[in-house]
Amino acid sequence: MKKNNYLIIKLIFLITLFSCVKNENNITNKNNSTQISEVIINEPIDLSIKNILIYPNQFDKSSMYMDVEILSTNEGEGEVQIALLNDKKLIASNSIKIISNQQNYFQSFLINDKVDYEKNFEIGISALNGEVNVSNNKHIFKSSLKIKKPKIAILSGKLNFNTPHIINNLNADYDHFYPNPIDGNLDVTDFWFSKYDIIFLDNFPIKPVSDKWRNLFLKKIISDESSLVMASKLNQEIKVLKDFLPIFNIKYKEGIDLINFNDFSRYENGTFKSSFIATNDIYNVSKDYIKKLNDVIDWILKDTDIQYSFHIANKDKKLDEALFIYGYSNLVDSKVKNLHAEVLIDEELVSNIKILYNPISGYYFSQFELETLGSYVFNILENEKLIDTINVNIFD
Repeated sequence: MKKNNYLIIKLIFLITLFSCVKNENNITNKNNSTQISEVIINEPIDLSIKNILIYPNQFDKSSMYMDVEILSTNEGEGEVQIALLNDKKLIASNSIKIISNQQNYFQSFLINDKVDYEKNFEIGISALNGEVNVSNNKHIFKSSLKIKKPKIAILSGKLNFNTPHIINNLNADYDHFYPNPIDGNLDVTDFWFSKYDIIFLDNFPIKPVSDKWRNLFLKKIISDESSLVMASKLNQEIKVLKDFLPIFNIKYKEGIDLINFNDFSRYENGTFKSSFIATNDIYNVSKDYIKKLNDVIDWILKDTDIQYSFHIANKDKKLDEALFIYGYSNLVDSKVKNLHAEVLIDEELVSNIKILYNPISGYYFSQFELETLGSYVFNILENEKLIDTINVNIFD
């Protein structure tokens, strides 16, 4: 009987002990669940704008690229919209699919000249389901890089079929003037007090101009560093043009005829460029004169020396993060350059970094880890020649 009671008591003890262990495990599991929940609350999924790059489209001067790097943390998932606004007006947008095992995403926008560079740009990303912090989904900024159209003055002797085709087919800002040599009215005041990249003589002059007017015109070209294009019909009297011909490196001789001239001549003297066009129909499609005209304008506007411009892409500059440096040239590099950067902190040389070339986008880039506070200077060098400098201050 005592033995049976002992067995019953032992069985009750074991059951009680098992219950206590089970309860303890439940409590532990609850605590772990609470801890896990706290971790999730403390580190929610998040999208943020990391880098913004703005660089020219080197194959089309009337457009540029704006690239955005987006960072996704804590395994967010879903489709979001990324939008680019200028002066609060939508100018480009696209959707991006966010997946849990990928952090970095890239979106490139091609921007044309239909924007106001004096107004703000804004990059915005829609929120993921469950995203708490959306303040870093938007970034407002201004662009220091602008699409600049050449400024052209057209002086027409008289209206003709060539005039509208010149205006409609050249990507430029125009001022159009009608000086009239016949009645002696050559006073186009706004022309004389404005600076132009190119002056286009559109069947002008049709009558000889005075020596005083011509000399004043030549002084304007020289002082403003303007280039000159002259388009004349084949039946134009050569004597009317003879005083202008030396500007195009053309020698006047008695009996010369415009019919024998090269359609689109080119002359270059230092930084000055000029082109003489002899044709009745610049709008002739079969002869592709419009393309030839655009080629001449591109040649005039093309710089002769390569220059580089470098920038910081990071939206925020923080310690213990990589600083993204990028730059581009004003001309398409015929050969990729070997570039590097000396890194100075508070005027002390601390590192030397390589700068690589992105053949798809056409810009140079590099990264540098910001590890200490101070004033950073990046001297960008081609071999040992300084081509640009970037200053970055990290104080907090």
